[in-house]
Amino acid sequence: MCGDAHLPANDHSALVVTTGTSHVRLARNQHHAGYCLVILREHVVNMTELSPTHLSAFWADVQRAGRAIDEVFRSKKIDYLVMGHRMPHLHCHLLPQHATDDPLRNVNIADGPTYLPPDAFDTALAALQRAWASSGSSTEL
Repeated sequence: MCGDAHLPANDHSALVVTTGTSHVRLARNQHHAGYCLVILREHVVNMTELSPTHLSAFWADVQRAGRAIDEVFRSKKIDYLVMGHRMPHLHCHLLPQHATDDPLRNVNIADGPTYLPPDAFDTALAALQRAWASSGSSTEL
């Protein structure tokens, strides 16, 4: 994650945008349509290591990513997961819930994998990039 989060594409995701604080990426596993990650650019393991300003900028990017996901994928809710036990680098998983999802079943990060055809994935990526661009500015450090 630390070494390839900035790349346009890697085996697990594609870059939506890079801000002064974060890399926002669309996961290749689209079992939950719109599943994205917001990855802190600086190598930090825990949120407690960040200054209040830096933490605020990170969460502003997470919020803006959620808005872009809502716009493109029309989610009914987004689950935000910050774990890091397997990947010790601060990042947040954004897992959308949709009207067709079972309301009694928790969204599971391990669901899938469901891979879109390349053209459909590229279309989703471009739509997220447009939604991000039209959603205003992030808090920069």
